Amino acid sequence: MFNDFLLSGFEFKDNDDFLRFKFKIVNAIAIIVTIFSLIFAIFSDLGINELGIIHTNVVYVYACFAMVSMGYLRLSKDNLNVVTHIILLASLATFSSALLFVIQDEFRIMWFYLLVYTAYILTGSSYGIIYTIASVFVILLENYFFDLGLSDLAINSATIGLLIGSLLSLIYTNKITEYQNILYTKNKKLEKLSSTDFLTGIMNRRLFDETISKCFLEFKTSERNFSLLILDLDHFKQVNYEHGHTVGDEIIVSFTYIIKLILKKEDVFARIRGEEFAIILQDTNKIDAIKIAQTICQEVARKEIYTTGDSIAIRTSIGLCMSASEHTHSGEMFQCAGKALLKAKDEGRNKVCII
Repeated sequence: MFNDFLLSGFEFKDNDDFLRFKFKIVNAIAIIVTIFSLIFAIFSDLGINELGIIHTNVVYVYACFAMVSMGYLRLSKDNLNVVTHIILLASLATFSSALLFVIQDEFRIMWFYLLVYTAYILTGSSYGIIYTIASVFVILLENYFFDLGLSDLAINSATIGLLIGSLLSLIYTNKITEYQNILYTKNKKLEKLSSTDFLTGIMNRRLFDETISKCFLEFKTSERNFSLLILDLDHFKQVNYEHGHTVGDEIIVSFTYIIKLILKKEDVFARIRGEEFAIILQDTNKIDAIKIAQTICQEVARKEIYTTGDSIAIRTSIGLCMSASEHTHSGEMFQCAGKALLKAKDEGRNKVCII
């Protein structure tokens, strides 16, 4: 339950690890700020650890900002950057107030170190530098106009230390960002490999099953019609036997290319096994779906595949199924299209059948 709270109640995909981490750390910082700010302010009111009236009120406001930020973050994932900067800016204002009004605390300048380090973690190098410059500017400006009770040596040492810490954070953050980008690229490649057929480069069965399930859900909720086509290369096993599997692979690749030229961008095309393929035609009625399927049959039959000096004619049979209210899940559409495909083969192949 606490983990859900740190994620602001949102769900994250497997490749959103860094975003998930940022939500957790921003919420954790907001919780820490709220709790410890209230403790500091209450202790000050009780005379246990006096901060002065002005800074005590600033700390109460700081706690309120943190609490409001947590609530605002739960409204949308897009609010993360805004909330992050709200917390950082509120921290900068609070630490500036402490530097100016809590003269008795000779270690109060250390809060700026925490601010800069946190800024690098949450916002990256560019904003880390900006918050570093802002912190140094505040320290030097307040020291110039007010008596902070700190020696020039203390101010200079603190400022130089802050710049050194910022530089180290910059180097570290840039390296982490580099690793993150490399990891993101590798994950994208792995994701593509896991969802792509290795031979043809089109969608594989795993991703196609997920896609047709989503299409079927859309059909049930919004009545967005779609058509399912199951295609099978006729007598392909004989081609493999006579010419070898290498030639068979070349034919599959050529067949895929022919189909891709016919389909629209929004249509879904997948190789589901061996010489069997599947197509989802979005927003099509029965007549248009049959026309497209017939066009595929005609174009495939019209083209000849040239490989290793031979010309090989290929044909395809297609089973067609339309989305219908009587279907309870996408698997039933597969069965329907499969039966239509068997019918096309039984009736002589190289044709389209619909049940």
